[in-house]
Amino acid sequence: MSEKPRALGVVRLSVGNENQTGEETQRTRISKRADAEEMELVDFAVDIDVSASISPWMRPSLGDWLNNKRDQFDHIIILRIDRIARSVHHLSDIIEWCEANDKGLISCEEGFDLSKPWGKTIAKILAVVAEAELEAIKARNKASRETMRKAGRWPGGLVPFGRRAVKGEEGFTLEFDPDYGPTLIEMIRRFIERPSFSAVADWLNDQSVPTVQDIARIRAAAGESTTRLADPKPRGSRWTPTTVQAVLMSRSLLGEYVRAGGAVVRNDDGSPVMRSEPVLNVEEWRKLSEAVASVKYKKQNGSTSPTVGVTFCLLCKSPIYYVKGGRSNSKRARYRCHGYRSKGIKACPKLTFWADDLYAWLESALLGEIGHLERMESSTAIDDSRAAKLAVVDGKMNQLSKEFQQGQMNATAYASQVTSLARDREKVTSQEGPEPVTVWVSTGESYADWWQRSTVDERREWLKKHKVQAYFGHDVMAIDPGDLIENLRRQGISWRNTPVKTSQVLAPLTPVALPGKPHEKPKALTGAEWEIVSRWEDFEAERAAEQAKADEDTETALVRV
Repeated sequence: MSEKPRALGVVRLSVGNENQTGEETQRTRISKRADAEEMELVDFAVDIDVSASISPWMRPSLGDWLNNKRDQFDHIIILRIDRIARSVHHLSDIIEWCEANDKGLISCEEGFDLSKPWGKTIAKILAVVAEAELEAIKARNKASRETMRKAGRWPGGLVPFGRRAVKGEEGFTLEFDPDYGPTLIEMIRRFIERPSFSAVADWLNDQSVPTVQDIARIRAAAGESTTRLADPKPRGSRWTPTTVQAVLMSRSLLGEYVRAGGAVVRNDDGSPVMRSEPVLNVEEWRKLSEAVASVKYKKQNGSTSPTVGVTFCLLCKSPIYYVKGGRSNSKRARYRCHGYRSKGIKACPKLTFWADDLYAWLESALLGEIGHLERMESSTAIDDSRAAKLAVVDGKMNQLSKEFQQGQMNATAYASQVTSLARDREKVTSQEGPEPVTVWVSTGESYADWWQRSTVDERREWLKKHKVQAYFGHDVMAIDPGDLIENLRRQGISWRNTPVKTSQVLAPLTPVALPGKPHEKPKALTGAEWEIVSRWEDFEAERAAEQAKADEDTETALVRV
């Protein structure tokens, strides 16, 4: 592999991106700077139609690199400061993140480099200038937008999915979209029934449903919308788990007017400004929020790792990262330990696995022990209106805290409204009622059957949801079943080659023993309550036997022919 420092190029264009340096120009300038610095440009994080006010960690492409692939680059190169942050707050956060993760930050135009003296000081001065420029832009629009807000009008911009802007005598308002509104309702229904952002995204793409930006372009071309985008032609963009998550987490489903940063616009009395008829009522919103919370998708769009958040190094306990292969470097995709640089933990030497081997090993060990069991899903049953009331109050308190932290609400208003909600909460909690009960619901299929019909993304989300973690050493793997332990306790588990009835419960639950000591618990490898332990040579033998059987069947078939 190249010994050069690795650089990530960051490209961003705002919604309605006229008078901005184009994507190709940004790519070219960044590539030249990487060459001048003798760096290897590993890739670009490209965010088109993304506002500068959105945190770098929340952007579809850049957010994925910062959250999930930080081991794959050493420096960030930008054309200029406003491409990565346009507020002192966001820039301070990215500078602190770069320092904590040993990353450099280089600007082509302003010339600062965090790895060099005065780099941080220059960057913060430039951020103040960029923030002032952004505030000036906002100020020019604030007066007219504020007037429209108080009048209950839609001030423009991208319309939330499933709604449309309709012009009346006093301006535009939002209403339920007869074309895409039913699709929005079906999205919500499908997600509550089967919480998976990937599954909903796949369904939308199968149905050829356009994204919010493409809907705006289609309607602008037809003269049905005033939303202006730099490229008027639909791009055929596909839905991703991240874009589905954004739609399902938006409080605009309650009819509230939500700013780009997620803050709810409020009247002087603190009540939310309503911009459309609600798509969901409060109880429906609670159910959707619970489903979202159960699988909240933290891996942003773009990662190619099939096990991010699931696989770890057995020696240092740090995540092992996926390294993409390809024709350019003539290498197979693989996993390797990178350690924790910020904590002073070095990468474990020679701890590298071919990706297709590691995934097959994990699959074999997990399904070999639980594949025959019925897959069950946990559900919390609440026969009590008190829980619903608490969820509503807590949701409002969380929303107020978010708006206060973003500077959308002053301290006096925040204290007054939170105090009022705290009183409401105390009244609710003082009422007696039954406690929520967690039950395991039958799905009617085995773990093995579900695994076969599911996608890689769905498997990863499911493993993360149930806190399943796999630890890999040089010749051994230990799987911590996480929350699945309760399901396994209820059904029992089989020893090797000795299946048990699904109604049988083994107490205490004993982990699978290593060969030679069938009933003795091996030394704990991960510190988990229960482990599935597998040796590499056992997996190799199993795979060799399967291949030999397949070859024998092929020879038999040829003889018959």
